[in-house]
Amino acid sequence: MSEGVSASGERAVAAGGDIGWVHTGDRVTALPPEALGPVVCPPGLVHVPRKAAHFVGRGEEGDLLDREAGTVVVCGLGGVGKSSLAARWALRQADRRNPVWWITAESRADVDAGLAALAAAMQPALIDVLPQEALRERALQWLSAHDGWLLVLDNVTDPGDVEGLLARTGGRGRVVVTSRTTDAWYGIGRVLTLPVLPAADAVELFTRVATHAGPRDTTGAELLCETLGQLPLAVEIAAAYCGRTATPPRTYLAELGDRPGDAEEAVARTLRVTLDRLAASDPRAGELLRLLAWFGPDRIPALLLPTGARQALGELAAHSMVTLHEDGSVSVHRLVQAVVRRPDPRDPHREPELIAQAWLAAETALGDAAPRDVPNPANWETYRGLMPHVEAYLRYADPAYDGEGLLGALVPVGTYLVLSGLPEAAFGVFERAVAGSERLYGPDHPFTLTAHGALLTVSGGAGSREELIERVAEVEGAMTEVLGADDRATLLARRLLAQVHRRAGRVDEAIARQEALVADLIRVVGAGHQETLGALVELAGSYEAANRTSEAVATCSYAVAELGALFGEDGVETLEARVLLAGLRAIDGAADEALAEYRELLPVLVRVLGEHHPSTLLVSNGLAELPE
Repeated sequence: MSEGVSASGERAVAAGGDIGWVHTGDRVTALPPEALGPVVCPPGLVHVPRKAAHFVGRGEEGDLLDREAGTVVVCGLGGVGKSSLAARWALRQADRRNPVWWITAESRADVDAGLAALAAAMQPALIDVLPQEALRERALQWLSAHDGWLLVLDNVTDPGDVEGLLARTGGRGRVVVTSRTTDAWYGIGRVLTLPVLPAADAVELFTRVATHAGPRDTTGAELLCETLGQLPLAVEIAAAYCGRTATPPRTYLAELGDRPGDAEEAVARTLRVTLDRLAASDPRAGELLRLLAWFGPDRIPALLLPTGARQALGELAAHSMVTLHEDGSVSVHRLVQAVVRRPDPRDPHREPELIAQAWLAAETALGDAAPRDVPNPANWETYRGLMPHVEAYLRYADPAYDGEGLLGALVPVGTYLVLSGLPEAAFGVFERAVAGSERLYGPDHPFTLTAHGALLTVSGGAGSREELIERVAEVEGAMTEVLGADDRATLLARRLLAQVHRRAGRVDEAIARQEALVADLIRVVGAGHQETLGALVELAGSYEAANRTSEAVATCSYAVAELGALFGEDGVETLEARVLLAGLRAIDGAADEALAEYRELLPVLVRVLGEHHPSTLLVSNGLAELPE
């Protein structure tokens, strides 16, 4: 959506194209018929990632999962195979349970996103209609009312993040949790502590992986597995190397060096041996692995990867360091990521300078991948794929070093979170944008003021509306002083100031400000400019709130005609203004005109925006409610 986006009322959301602010006011969301009836889970709904091509042992643990009726918490070291066991067992339940749903649960936000994704999978028509918070609630309601389902909550770091879910759904289906945390689960579930593989199983895993492509010399596999602590992840990486390079285990032991210590050190040493070899055959492999370490572990989308990376990815996959998926995305074990992110001057692949370069590359990739036209539903699918990796990067990266590449994406990311019904998460993102911009550019820089304005749009709950008016007025005053009264960013700040006046119930003052703003926009950018026309549509909404319906209709009619000339009759801005105008005519008593406009609009909206877009649904409901 362009700079002329507008919204009116308390809960609406609009974002300016240049500046990326979110304006909150009335947002009317018409729900499709599916949202009004009971949720129906389609048969065979399975979402479980492929975690291990080679799986050995764990028979006793699988039997315990079969026998246990309640929640089971699989605990153990990183790389010990908790997720692989859970995935293997979950897939075996697909013929008797529905849905079988996997949620990466490293934070409460991850849990909420996973539940929302479950609701969306049950009712795809709601994906771009309901915010994440509402989808999450629908999933919880369904789970608490049905039996026979299975949830896997992977890598829970804080039991408090899943207690609410377990309390609401307890006893109806099955829940399996994986976690490195072994305590704090009392009263929550049966704890299954997963040890490293027994010696024989570790050797079997090594042999299967090493001989996957053909016979190999496996003499000395027992000693190698013992040296690696029989940790499945380290054994698999070493075996993939030996199989790929026809290296006997005894030779690999010599390359491995001293006996490793803990699990992370075992993985670090196996990674070093593999990357030493790849540095000669494909130098980009190490660089790419360091980049991947800054994102979420599961399904890193192709748009975050550098061009020409497929060969290096193939080498990493062949050495069991990443998993490739059919859609072009990549998964990496989180322990591999943790090791690769940790600088070590003794390791040529983890020198601090190389880690810093990867950090910067990840920041740049995220900045380039985040669409700026956030209100456009066509970009929401991109954001859904990006958000786990944005959130992971924000957890891993020190905000004291946020650079320009990331800062440019933070306001759009926060805008998407607002549109998803997550204002608290958006507040943290906007806050980080303000802090980073103040550090890089200073408190009076245009981008700092822009980020501050975005922060204010989601901070209304922090104080009274009068306090919010005062804070927005301070930003608007600073922009006027720094940028000048006629700067477009200042003019947008004035739009926000008018909006918060209206939210505080000061409709007359909001109208006065909007009328003055329209006059200045006509003078600065012209009467036919999209910013002017967007402000006019906003003014029409305020006129209607003040019961000045005739003026609202006249103002919106003018804007619709001009938007049609500027963007065409099928332009998104034109269509949304026409939807508002039809509603205003219905309020003004011109039901026949409104009905005719709705009939004309509906097929165009379906074609341009899709049948599930809120504007399309609003018109569809209007047709049903207006008398023939």
